[in-house]
Amino acid sequence: MHAGSQPLVLWRNRQHATHRMTLNRDALVVEGQTVQQDDRRQEDDDADEEQENKPPDSDLVVPADPAERARHVAAFEKFCAVFPDKFYVSERGREFLDRSEKETRNERGRLLSAGFHSMMGYFRDDAPLYELVLNKAQQQELDALWKELDFIANAPVRQHTGFIWFERTDSRFMISEEFDFARAEDKDATREAKIRQLSQVYLEKAQRNGAGDVALAAIRYHFENIDATVRWVENARRAAEPTHLETLVRFAERAYRRPILPQEREELLSFYRELRDDHGLVHEDALRDTLASVLVSPRFLYRVDSLGTGPGVEPLPDYALASRLSYFLWSSMPDEKLLAAAAAGELRHPETLLAHTRRMLKDERAWGLATEFGGNWLDFRRFQEHNSVDRDRFPSFDDELRQSMFEEPLRFFVDVLREDRSILDVLDADHTFVNASLALHYGMTDVQAAPGQWMRVDDAAKYHRGGLLPMAVFLTKNSPGLRTSPVQRGYWVVRRLLGERIPPPPPNVPELPNDEAKLGELTLREVLARHREDKSCAACHVRFDGIGLAYEAFGPVGERRSVDLGGRPVDVHAAFPGGAEGSDLAGLRDYLRTERQDEFVENFCRKLLSYGLGRVLIPSDDATVAAMRASLTENDYRVSRAIETIVLSPQFRNRRGRETSSEER
Repeated sequence: MHAGSQPLVLWRNRQHATHRMTLNRDALVVEGQTVQQDDRRQEDDDADEEQENKPPDSDLVVPADPAERARHVAAFEKFCAVFPDKFYVSERGREFLDRSEKETRNERGRLLSAGFHSMMGYFRDDAPLYELVLNKAQQQELDALWKELDFIANAPVRQHTGFIWFERTDSRFMISEEFDFARAEDKDATREAKIRQLSQVYLEKAQRNGAGDVALAAIRYHFENIDATVRWVENARRAAEPTHLETLVRFAERAYRRPILPQEREELLSFYRELRDDHGLVHEDALRDTLASVLVSPRFLYRVDSLGTGPGVEPLPDYALASRLSYFLWSSMPDEKLLAAAAAGELRHPETLLAHTRRMLKDERAWGLATEFGGNWLDFRRFQEHNSVDRDRFPSFDDELRQSMFEEPLRFFVDVLREDRSILDVLDADHTFVNASLALHYGMTDVQAAPGQWMRVDDAAKYHRGGLLPMAVFLTKNSPGLRTSPVQRGYWVVRRLLGERIPPPPPNVPELPNDEAKLGELTLREVLARHREDKSCAACHVRFDGIGLAYEAFGPVGERRSVDLGGRPVDVHAAFPGGAEGSDLAGLRDYLRTERQDEFVENFCRKLLSYGLGRVLIPSDDATVAAMRASLTENDYRVSRAIETIVLSPQFRNRRGRETSSEER
């Protein structure tokens, strides 16, 4: 037999495990006698003479008197029972029957491995931990976890098929004709009858080869144990199949975000049975394919509010209302509390609906509203993919800074939601949120953020920051890369924040130079002034160029600057639409607050209502927009007032019925 054969290696492992808490009496030296070294230890240490002449360890010397020696040995035995050589063996090297202790000690790294050569398998070696440290409940838990490993990984089956493969290749013990019935690739290799047949033939050959009683006992134990373990896994898996199917049905309910209909349940289980009966799939493969059918189902991929059952308007079904609310506030499925309220029919009550709305806005999952609504409304949702910045010219713009820029407005939005702040903070808040990377980019030298830490920075105006207007994500997103773009930045403000509808430019508009350093004698302001001399361009550009020019003190990646890339001093004075004038960020904020605030509030309400309803607005939605504006005005523009008005609106809580026929009309 090969020295790495499973029966022999496992026998050796059992010898180690059995004696972890027992005294090795051969290590003791009787007083007055010399140390006896076995040949293998001398060979391992490669120092025969040194070992022979080495004095005995004084701690291991026992008295010559038999009675006194018995007392010392008893003390050693108690010590070994309390302090084992190992509490738990978590890793081994490749182990063979004839390997020395030194070789075995020097190879590590195969976690949970029994040391099988080129075979899967593990040996549980935790008896001292189990007996000395754990209480009964913990022992039961650990036993269950080991069984769970067998159950999930199907480890005994893999171990046995690996054993057959090894014995027919590396070992060559099973290459004779009598073993032809046992092959690792056979699906029935672990069938009980085959394991018993293999055990008999294997033992007979071992006996013919002169195996002793210990080796034969090790072989018998191995086959009996592997057969029992494989049978337990098979039976446990078979018994678990109904539970798996019930869990699959519950998973479908979570995927569909509502109780599953009887017809849907039968379709799901019929598909599973067809895979088993007609296509010959094993349980695990059939279950996997059935699970995949749930994940590709339109019921999971789409959230569709079907028409009502009759003419006119009717309340949205409870589970549909729960989904509408959760995807509005979280961009995700309802949680257990919301589904329980839907099951009880409680979401029909306005006070319950509002209570869940307020609860959900405080939840961590409100990041979904900030990311999906804020990111798409203000057009930075895909900024993590932004790659227009020239990194040779702006080496500070690395992946970490780009991610930080993306997160800043999200954290600002989440703070507005959780703390129920005014939506006007978007325009003129005097605070923002930064991490170490963003603080360095903004020149906030007195802000010391630890790695991975985000900090709220108040009095951000001294850094020319605060609110959304000067955030680097918007300034960078609306720059071509090697220069600023007053056109894009100004257009972003009037289009995204104020909701102006501006037609696209004509197709023959000349492009400005991509590099700010190559504008020649003209400044970007002067180039834009010439551009506006064209009457076909002036009508639109006059609506946003001035707003964009107020940003000129912020460079292409949102950095604060006093000169442009061509070395020319920047001019931040701006003439805003309508005749107002101002300078820099402060002038822009003042203009928006005093001249355009109503437009901002109107646009915010329309964008939020459209997002909450999941559709474009129609004229009948104007009344809800007006109600949102009125509620905001009366409540210091608290964001919750706009959200609650949407949630209680008839558009949000109801659905349209089916069209009546011409005869009914």
